[in-house]
Amino acid sequence: MFAGLPGIGVGTLFYVLTALWMPFRELIAVARGQSSAARWRLVGSQFCFAIIIVASIAVADRLLMRLLDDEKITSINPARLINEGFAARAPESVFAAPMMASLLLLVGVMVSTELLRLWVRFSPPSSKRPAQLYQSPDGIE
Repeated sequence: MFAGLPGIGVGTLFYVLTALWMPFRELIAVARGQSSAARWRLVGSQFCFAIIIVASIAVADRLLMRLLDDEKITSINPARLINEGFAARAPESVFAAPMMASLLLLVGVMVSTELLRLWVRFSPPSSKRPAQLYQSPDGIE
């Protein structure tokens, strides 16, 4: 994990991607006739929060690049890992590697969650009786 870099962790990334998706999801609700002004206010506020988070990360990145004298440093971006030629065309960013690590972790968690959900959904029902969590004091179930 990349401790000390707020705003680019898995939780924030999940929130930002979800909040940016909300207007599109709400348009589907509009088409179905299930939307309301209150829902749009919520969607708008969450969307604005996500945009502010993205903008603050971009400003922090540019500020750090200025403070670190961007002519003397090169960022560790994912393009540099693939090919040095890609890195020449990729924007320089201090946060590129931690953000890519968070994105890959988020994708891994979401894919494994969906695979487990499908496995549980399509697995044959168990013939065993579920464990009883509570037994009454008089022994009656």
